[in-house]
Parts: sequence; structure tokens; C-alpha cells
Amino acid sequence: MARKEGHQLLVLCNLIATSIWIAAKFQTSGALERPYHLSICVLGLSGLFWYFLCGVRPASAEDELPRDDDNAHSKQQFEIEERQYAGRSMLGRTLRFPLRTCTKSRPSSLLLVACIVTRALILRRVVRRVECAWDGVEIYLPLLLCLLEFLTKDYRPSSIPRFDNAPQPSRHYNFRYVLLLVVWVLSAYGTVSLSADHSTYICPHANHLRRWIRTIQVLGVFLDAVIINIVSKISREGQETSKSWARLSQLALATAGVMFAIACLFLWWNPPYNHTPRYLNWSLVPDLATIFSMSFAALLCTNFVLSAVYLLAELRPATIAITTSCVCLYIYHMSASSSEYSVIPQRPLNILCGVAFGATFGLLRMEREASKTQIHLFMNQRSSRALMLLCFLLTAAFCGQKYVLYTTTAKFPNHPITALITNARSIASNWERQATGSMSITEAVEQYQSRYGIPPPPHFDKWWDYALARDSIIKDDFGQIHEDLLPFWGIKPSEIRNMTAHMIERPWTEVAGLRISNGTTALGPHMPATHRWMVEGAANMINKFAEWLPDMDLAFNINDESRVAIPWKDMQSLKENAEISRRALNRTKTLRSFSTNREWADRFMEPEAPYPSDFPSPDFKEASLRSSFMDYGVTGCPPNSLSKKQTWWNKNAFCHDCAKPHSVGPILANWTLSGSLCHQPDLANLHGFHLSPSAFKPTKKPFPIFSQSKIPTFNDIIFPSPWNYEDKVIHNASLDMTYSDKDRTVFWRGATSEGYAIRGTWQGMQRQRFVHIANYSAPDSKVNLLLPDKGNGMGYNQQPTTIAQITSVTNISVSFVGGPARCYGPDCDLEVEEFEFGGSVDFQDHWKYKFLFDLDGAGFSGRFLPFLESRSLVFRAAGFRQWFDERLVAWRHFVPVDARLHDVWHLIAYFGGTEKDRDGEANGHDREGEKIAEEGRAWAAQVLRKEDMEVYMFRLLLEWGRIVDDRREELGFVLG
Repeated sequence: MARKEGHQLLVLCNLIATSIWIAAKFQTSGALERPYHLSICVLGLSGLFWYFLCGVRPASAEDELPRDDDNAHSKQQFEIEERQYAGRSMLGRTLRFPLRTCTKSRPSSLLLVACIVTRALILRRVVRRVECAWDGVEIYLPLLLCLLEFLTKDYRPSSIPRFDNAPQPSRHYNFRYVLLLVVWVLSAYGTVSLSADHSTYICPHANHLRRWIRTIQVLGVFLDAVIINIVSKISREGQETSKSWARLSQLALATAGVMFAIACLFLWWNPPYNHTPRYLNWSLVPDLATIFSMSFAALLCTNFVLSAVYLLAELRPATIAITTSCVCLYIYHMSASSSEYSVIPQRPLNILCGVAFGATFGLLRMEREASKTQIHLFMNQRSSRALMLLCFLLTAAFCGQKYVLYTTTAKFPNHPITALITNARSIASNWERQATGSMSITEAVEQYQSRYGIPPPPHFDKWWDYALARDSIIKDDFGQIHEDLLPFWGIKPSEIRNMTAHMIERPWTEVAGLRISNGTTALGPHMPATHRWMVEGAANMINKFAEWLPDMDLAFNINDESRVAIPWKDMQSLKENAEISRRALNRTKTLRSFSTNREWADRFMEPEAPYPSDFPSPDFKEASLRSSFMDYGVTGCPPNSLSKKQTWWNKNAFCHDCAKPHSVGPILANWTLSGSLCHQPDLANLHGFHLSPSAFKPTKKPFPIFSQSKIPTFNDIIFPSPWNYEDKVIHNASLDMTYSDKDRTVFWRGATSEGYAIRGTWQGMQRQRFVHIANYSAPDSKVNLLLPDKGNGMGYNQQPTTIAQITSVTNISVSFVGGPARCYGPDCDLEVEEFEFGGSVDFQDHWKYKFLFDLDGAGFSGRFLPFLESRSLVFRAAGFRQWFDERLVAWRHFVPVDARLHDVWHLIAYFGGTEKDRDGEANGHDREGEKIAEEGRAWAAQVLRKEDMEVYMFRLLLEWGRIVDDRREELGFVLG
């Protein structure tokens, strides 16, 4: 097939455009998370394209005639095959086409198939363990290609010049080219390494996984060089005919077939089941979003492969590799370092960047000059100019970005944390003012009506009297209750009662029943003894005001994890129906009290359980020990949310776009927004609940389940936790001391109880990552902190600070206690090798230390309230939110910590300091830390008491009692 010179530039531009897409979507494409699937699709599509390009038949009879140096069939047998081939159907010829490779293959063809299959398997393994991957190792591919070309003598300056007056190449051309390429590779690798920003996902040292992954990465790059070298030979052999396309088509389809067979065997030996990773279950039951992502990625990657193979017949493989590497790696790392706090443009980085781009110009210039002496490999002038322009644009963009970072981060008038603390005081004062304004029942009714658009529930006056008797200062703002109960206004009361009965009658659902009847409470007899304390604690709370409640049954979640995940579209429909029902209530002229003839099923209170413990519910799923993020965590997010559109599969890379909406640089600024999963797809790998919850039986239907806490995207009804109400852990004020007398120490003790560790999921769990950061960060590793400018003593600028500098001022005492919990055998062993497990400590010992970290367990942390009551400064990293979160303001009552934990050293350095003065005093912000600790303690003593829990629960159940009443559109409280 004759090639036109004008096509080279067009194909080259297409290749560059596709490379830009791959670089931009590399981290967020669900298809790239499944490289084996993607490889099969790309090989199949490429093979079919080449197959039809060469006219169905692989080559003319003249091309297929046996040659002297081929071990092929005889001419007579060839003619017999041709007649058989001609008599086959189109489908038969297509299916037989790749099989011809097996019977008439050269050693290089078999080698190519083996290399591609091995490379796909290596890539799959690297993607699965990307947390231990080597940044930028692919940048060495052009150098390997060049060395392989010279070793196999595939690229030699021709003795016959392309033009009569073309200059002969220098005898030292190869040496200079390789030397310049070495300079480019080293400088480009240095630039990429310094630009990389990693997540806190753990690469364990215990099983030498890092060494193994990096070894196979190097092997994979070498296989890339071999594959490209063989393909370039095939492409150049038949430039003027369709023979090269026919052979490539055979090889591509044959390789896809081999890989598909391997995949089938793997699935046969490892069938997916409930606890299998999502990516393996997807192999048989794909979801629509991933199918779309895979189809789109396969088409574009096929386009990339076809363009690259076309150019391999005209350009050196090293030139194509340099072009695509330059585009992919630089574009990716430029976008990854978009945060002004992520990378300091230090002089070494800028020098390496300049050298890399300068070497690129030199290599392209040498390639253009050498092309004048070549017959087969030739870069035309338009292509050369296009590459030069691309290199210039990349240089300008990269250097411009570094300049912007340098100029914008050079100076800050105030530290962001100082500004956040000041702003938090204003927010807290405003919230307190509007939440405590009512001074009489009349004002409270008016506030209720104006806030929620409906009259208060019956017995609202009894609740008001109870709140006054308990000295509750929060009387107006109960937004959490309104938010939790709103969707149930869109469901018929009888249906809600039936759903409640459905759950509490089936022990398998792990939901316990509590009955309120005639002003008393009664517990269902069939709940597990290990969790009975929780329902008993709730009953003790309710008994204080049960006489004013209507009869009802309540379904309590006895597990720690959230349970109800209503899809976004269904939730919108429920809210629309809810507004109709609430408008009807608001139009009612004559309001009534609660009905007395409610119908509740009695079966769950019978001595014998209505259903056996192993009888499942069709509305709930057993989803323990598998990822919950995509199937349930983000199902309630809007369709255009980041987590619905993207999959952040690269656990080794930090997602700036995910943290940016709720952060100021590395500092968490918006605590409420940080709880949403909708803009944070990377959290799928950074919390035990999202990775592998221990006991998780969720539903996507609006079942009324009362839980002690929930992830904000779930729809459980939150109630005050009996763990705190029953004093499971307490703060003994007599053992506490003033903030200034406490040790300057970050203190945390806990168990590995966040999720269930299986298949390495513990590497992303929050508790394990925190212990790893605190104990295994290299002392000489640097953190870019905002510190006072020592030059003129005004403002703050970024300064690289070692971990050793921070820990020399603030002690770190962080460890697990006991032994590994909630883990599968091999993972238990790995955790024992990776971490040191110490002995347990008395809970009251916490008050000796200034800085207390609080992290989620399987659900909420039961230690947060005692921590808040102490005089220590509480650092809180919580995905689960509780009833009181609307009452607390981050940076006023506690220090918020991002779920990624990338801000840990920043926070410790701010409050603890980075150096000591001559008097031995640290330069940390002790005054600010003490003020937050004192304000948090004082506020907790006012609004987070047991009495406040009772007031909250009373109001919650009054609201719920109206919702489950058949006459709820007539129920309300009227003054007088």
C-alpha cells in the first residue's frame, strides 16, 4: 500500500491528540483500571481494522507464494488451500484468519504474541498494586528502543541518500544521538519524580511488594521495547503492499484470542462471588458506566495504536516514544501538580525541566537531519515543524505553570489556619444565635413554622417544657432531624409501618425492634445478646419522656455501618411527594393530636421468631467484605457529580481535584462538605467502610432505620448514641490538667477495627494509614510548610521542612494495641509484620497529652465526646457523622483532619511547632490550640450533655410519630 507524505503529519497530530486524552483521563477512567480487558478490546479492534483494510484476504496469492527461505507449504498444497479458502463463507474466513498465524508463523511472530500477553498480565498486576509502583519508569522506553535498534542493526544510515545533494551522516551520529537521549531520559525522569505527589495509601514493607512490583515494571518497559521493535519491522517490511497489515491483523486477533482464553481459564478457576473484588465481579456482571467507559477508551486507544503502527514504518520508534512520553507524562504531572501547595518549583526541578526540553529540541533536530539520508525512515518537514512547535508549547506551559506557582506561593500575609480559626468563631456565634433565640413557646412555634414550612407536631409544648427543664439552650435549630425525616413524608404511613415490621421480624436483617406503647418501652425478644445493650440504652433514654409519645415501633440498626442508600433519582421523587404532603398539612385549618388506633404488626414480639435467623430479606443485600463505594456510597449523588463520572483507581496518586472543593491548599476548610463522597472518588480506597465493611447489609429502598451514625450520602435516621448515653467511656475531670501542663505529644491508641482486612484492603484504611504516617515517615523526607518569612519577619512562605524537625519539637506516640482484629489470615500476618502492636493503656491516660487524634472505627468513634470534654486539643478525622455534628464548628471546637491524612504534618507543625528558641520553647501556636481546646470543652458542657441527647431524641420521635400516623396531614400543635 503506497503511503502519501501528507498523511504523516495528519497521523502524527492524531497520535498526539490521543496521547493528550490518555494523559488527562489516566487517573479517572474506569477502563484503565482494567488493563487486561482493555488490551483484549484494543487488540480485537485493531486486528479487525487491519483485516478489513487489507481487503478481507490477508494478501495476494503472489505474496503468499512460498519462498526458498520459508518453511511453508509446497506450491501444490498452497493452491489447494487457496481453493478451500475461496470456498469458505465470510464468517468462516474471518474466524480462520487469526488461526493462520499458528500454522504459518515465524519465530518473531510467536515472540510478539508471547510478549504482548505477558505485558498485559504485568500491567494488570502493576495496576492492582499501583501503590508500590515506580513513578516515571516508562520514561526509559525511548532509550531502550534506541539501544535495541543499534544492537539489532535495525537503524543504519543508508549509503544511498534520499536526494542527490543530501549530506552523508556523521560517523559519530549514533554516539551523539544516544548521548543526547540519555540526557533527555535522566532529566525527564528527574522532572517527573520531583513533580509526583503521592497519596497516603500504604505500600507495605513486610512482603517486599515494592521490590517485586518495580522489578516487573522494568520488565514491562523492556517488553514494550521488544514489542515496538518487532512491530516496526513488520510495518516497514510491507510498506508498499497490504502484506504488513495482513500479518499485523493475524497477530492482533490471535493475541486477543489467547488473552481471552486465559481470562476464561482464570474465571473458571476463580469464580466471582459475594466477597470478590469489584473489578473481578465486573468481569461477568459489568455496570453500564464501566461499559461506556471501556467502549470509549477502547476506541481511543485503538486509534492510538493504529496511528503509532502507521508511523513506525516512517519514523524511528524512539522518536514516536519520545513524542508520546513527553505529551503523556508531562501533561499528567503538570495537571497533578496544579495545587499551589503540592510542589515547590525549586531550582533543581526547573533546571531538569529546562534540560529535558532542550534535549528534546536537539533530538528532533538530529532526527530531521538524519531523515535526509534515509530511504525508508523519513520525517518530512511539516512533521518536523509540528513536533518542534509541540515541544515549544509544552516548554512554555510547564515553565509558565512553575512560574505561576513560584510567584503565587512566595508570600502569604497570614497563615490559612489562623484565618480559618477566626472565621469559625464568627460562624459558631451566628449559629448559636439563631439556634437559641426563642424565649417562649410562642416564639418557638413561630420559628418552627418559618424554618420548616409546617406547624410543629402534637405535644410540642410538652417537648418545650422538657427542654426547659433540662436547661437545653438549643431550642430552634434541629436541621439534622428535618433532613433525615424529609423523604419519609413522601411514603404512605401504612407502607412505613409495613417496612418497619418487615425488618424487625427478620433477625437476618440485623435490625432490632423497640416498641413504644401506652407510655412505656418494650424490647423485641430476638435481638443478639451482644447488641442488646444498645437498644436498652435507647429505651432508657426514651423512658424519660415516653408518656408523651404515640404508640410506634422503631427499627434500630445494631451494626456500626450505615444501611440505607437511596438512589438520587428515587430520593428526588420522594422529596417531591414529601413537599405535596407537607403543603397539604400546612393548608389544614383544624389541627389534631396523634391518633390512638394505629396498626402495628405484633409478630416480632412473639416468643418464637416469625422467621429463622438465616432467612434473608429480598430488599437487603449481604455486602460485607467488599467495596461499598460505587454500589452504595455514591448512589445518592447527582448524576453530574465527580464520583459518578470518574473512578480514581490510582491509589498511589493524590487527587487534588477531589480535595480542592473543601480545602485551602492542604488544609481542610469546609468540614461539612468534606463529608460528602460525591466530589471525592478517591475515598473509595481510603476508608475501611468503603473498602471492605465488616458487617454490611444495605438496602436501596427507603427503609426507616435508626442508626447511631452514618456516612452523609446515606439515608439512615440518626439518633443519639447509647454508647455515650450509657457512659461506655468517660472523661474523668479529676485526672485532667491544664493545657500548658500537658506533654507536647500526639497521642493515639486503638485497634485495627475500621473495616475487615482482606486482600490488602488494610493498606487504605484510615487507622492503618495514620499509624504508618506517624511511625514510618522517613525522618529526612520533606513537607512543604507555610512558615514565617525569616527574611523580613512579615508574612508566610513555603519552606521545605523535614519530618525530623517536626518530631524534634512534638513527640509522636501512636500505635495499635493488642493484636490485629477483623482480618483474614494472610492479612493478619502482614499487619503483624508491618506494625508494632503495644499493650493497652488506661483510657484516662489520654489527658496527659496536648494533642489527641480521633479516627473512625467500624462506624463512629465513641471516644470523641470524652476527648472534647477534656482540656486537650482534639484532631478529628471522621467519615461517619453523628447527631451533634450540626452543633459543632470545625476550627472552633476541634481541629478537622482530611480523610486523606495528607495534612497531618501541617497540623502538627502549626500547633506543635518546628523548632525551639533559646529558652527551649517551641514556636507552635500554643495560644490558638489552647483556645480551641477550651472552647470545645465549654461548648460540649452546654449542648452535648445526656440531657441534650434526651431533648434531641424527644423531638425526633415526636416528628416521627406524626409521619407514621395515617392522619399526618391533619396533625399539629396549636397555641392556646
